[in-house]
Amino acid sequence: MLASGIAVCLGVLIIFWKCSWKIRMWILSHPIFVDISVFTLLTLIHWGTFTGVMAATIGALMISVILAAGKYAFGHTAKGKYMRGMWDISEKLK
Repeated sequence: MLASGIAVCLGVLIIFWKCSWKIRMWILSHPIFVDISVFTLLTLIHWGTFTGVMAATIGALMISVILAAGKYAFGHTAKGKYMRGMWDISEKLK
């Protein structure tokens, strides 16, 4: 279950990494919406077995932790204004 959850998390992260910085900032700025959406989607995809639901839960939990770390590291947008994280990526948002 843990390995399946890690694989699910890595798959979602690869999709995240392919997005533009503006989309990434939107995702980091709306963590509750993203957490609920990812958990719901993963649960629907893996529904049917206990192992599948646990893989979805572990994957969603890992995504939640990584989103929090990403918000701390790269910042987020609030009301259209970039709020700096540990690293300033304002040049990439232009």
